[in-house]
Amino acid sequence: MWVAAWYTKTVPCTLTYTIAIVVYNEGGLAAIPVVKNLIGAIGLACYCWGTTVILDDGKELHGFKAVAVLMIGAIFATTGHAQDFRDRSADAMMGRRTIPLLLSQHVARWSLAALMVCWTVGLIALWRPPAVASVAFALLALRSMYGYVSSHDEKDDYASYCWYGYDSFGFSVRTSSRSSLG
Repeated sequence: MWVAAWYTKTVPCTLTYTIAIVVYNEGGLAAIPVVKNLIGAIGLACYCWGTTVILDDGKELHGFKAVAVLMIGAIFATTGHAQDFRDRSADAMMGRRTIPLLLSQHVARWSLAALMVCWTVGLIALWRPPAVASVAFALLALRSMYGYVSSHDEKDDYASYCWYGYDSFGFSVRTSSRSSLG
């Protein structure tokens, strides 16, 4: 792994990821819901960081590329618990402590919806995609939010999480294409 990291010029990224994984697994931080999202966000950001460095011939992150990686990490840090709604019963049975289990369903779902609105509006303002893309992103976010707040059924939460993934993927693609400018 380290030889590959050296060859692809991703040693800082690989080291950051390795430390995050060790702290997450061995340090017991996976049991703390907010920290779990934060460590997951670091992992996702490292994945995007490394991929960007490799695809950019070993050049370090700067400008739009650095902002894009930071935004992807921040999105997951604040909305990553969207994935935890779809398996609340299994999480409860295993004794896991997730945000959807710790907060009331109403608070957990509406706070997620509010964060999704903030990210959608904020990222559209930041990246200024074409109008058709902005409308598409807004519709994906609205579909996902509607699913989360209109039903508390895990089957419906699974569908909402899929829509959330499409919305996140769409912004990632747009962010990556924009980041190639800087």
